[in-house]
Amino acid sequence: MRIFEGREAIDHLARYAAGPIGLRSDDSDLQQRVADVLSRVRDGGDRAVRELARQFGDEPPERFELDPDGIPAAGARVPSGTRGIIERAAENIAAVARAVADLIKSVRVEQDGFAVGVEFRPVECVGCYVPGGRFPLPSTVLMTAVTARVAGVRDICIVSPRLTDEIVYAGTLVGVSRFHRLGGAQAIAALAYGTESIPRVDMIVGPGNTYVTEAKRQLQGTVGIDLLAGPSEIAIIADATANPRWLALDLAAQLEHDPMSRAFLLTTSRKVAEETVHEGAFLWSNHDWRGDRDANTADVFVGIYDSLSDCVAASDMIAPEHLHLHLSQPAVLERRPRHYGALFIGYESTVPFGDYMAGPNHTLPTGGSARFSGALSPLNFLRAQSFVEVRRLDHQAVLQTAGFAELEGLAMHAAAVRARMNA
Repeated sequence: MRIFEGREAIDHLARYAAGPIGLRSDDSDLQQRVADVLSRVRDGGDRAVRELARQFGDEPPERFELDPDGIPAAGARVPSGTRGIIERAAENIAAVARAVADLIKSVRVEQDGFAVGVEFRPVECVGCYVPGGRFPLPSTVLMTAVTARVAGVRDICIVSPRLTDEIVYAGTLVGVSRFHRLGGAQAIAALAYGTESIPRVDMIVGPGNTYVTEAKRQLQGTVGIDLLAGPSEIAIIADATANPRWLALDLAAQLEHDPMSRAFLLTTSRKVAEETVHEGAFLWSNHDWRGDRDANTADVFVGIYDSLSDCVAASDMIAPEHLHLHLSQPAVLERRPRHYGALFIGYESTVPFGDYMAGPNHTLPTGGSARFSGALSPLNFLRAQSFVEVRRLDHQAVLQTAGFAELEGLAMHAAAVRARMNA
């Protein structure tokens, strides 16, 4: 960790905030490699997916889809205690998603002879991508598939390079019936274009590595995309009452997600800053990071500011995925930050509660994209479809509509409207 103070702390974050917004790769080689993968899968289907898997060092399975007869057995192999944890998390996530979905109502308005409105309908088919990695990620299944199901999506499939029993069990809780064994950019391409054995989907959700994210970026418009999730981030605003060990643990918890994860401590207390650095150094030197991160804390920014208002301004420049208020009176400050993916209020509210059991979705904007996007919710899976019905031809509405069309030089628009009046 490196401590910045005063003007230096402000300037450092200003340079960070001036960088690319969202996850936008400037690696032209990566972009071209992913583009090649997409075109090969689009043109070659299953054969191309198999060739690419071998090219990247993975032996593809005999068949991509998990045998439906094996799904119940996979769930039975999950220990009962683990099943209970997954089930409780699913219930909490569904409860929050339903509360959001209940707020979404179709609207109908009658004015000037028109009956108009907007109806919300879910997409029909969603593919949930679940990364492989060192450990199974059933939480990704729940955050994506549960939310899609609550929104009314009928057909949901899970795609993962590592279909563990926990992932399959989590999927069955939501009624997922199709599980595909494949990963990487070729998996995203297969979902977007469809292959002989993998049906095309309308929308792809879920995180992944840089290849997966770049594939999602390039396929936006061909298929619906939830968001472009980059490495995990946390910003903590702390006052002099904060516990340095808890701060160090909360920072480290997000850094263990990925070697590229970032953490920011924004505080008004030099003592808290220095003690957190000391605690962090101890954690780094005594914890088994399993090869993901070397024993240093260089990825943590520690800034000392004159006031909590300055800390809030710094946080808004970052627009972090997670914002945690380690404050004696967090309620005083909780309405002031404007840009973040999820807010954690008070010492006890460590981010892992939100990652797993609390209920709000942990699929969140990163890389500064919290300025214009938010958490995954049922809204992501719904299409706003408008309708117009002429209940009564209104002479003034006809003249004004035709006049507007003529204003834009669209004579046939105007003629189509006037024809209704002359019928």
